[in-house]
Amino acid sequence: MTTKNVAAVAEQIGGKLLPDSDQWFNRFQVKSATSSSLYIIAQRTTDKTWGCSCPGWRHHRKCKHLTDVLRRLSDVPIAAFDEQTAIMLGSARMAYRILLEPAKAVATPVMKGRMLDL
Repeated sequence: MTTKNVAAVAEQIGGKLLPDSDQWFNRFQVKSATSSSLYIIAQRTTDKTWGCSCPGWRHHRKCKHLTDVLRRLSDVPIAAFDEQTAIMLGSARMAYRILLEPAKAVATPVMKGRMLDL
């Protein structure tokens, strides 16, 4: 994937491209909508998951910055870019769809056998 293409994508979503690190790639710097804070949205090199540097993501694994950036990445037309950039945009689309899915209810285990009255 060329840096020029990723920089063009970052510009289209209102962010700035940052250099890759050992653990993260496709790093975008974005400004918070509600404050002057700057956050980094990126993909982890090991499992290709997306993350954010904000406290909400670090504590709850969900934040408005990541959701917003993934939504904007989902709107970028894939056809205009090379194959690797298209893969990154496809990954962002999939991650955005997963974020939109309602949380699945966890079934309560059924107790079998004797009940002990302690």
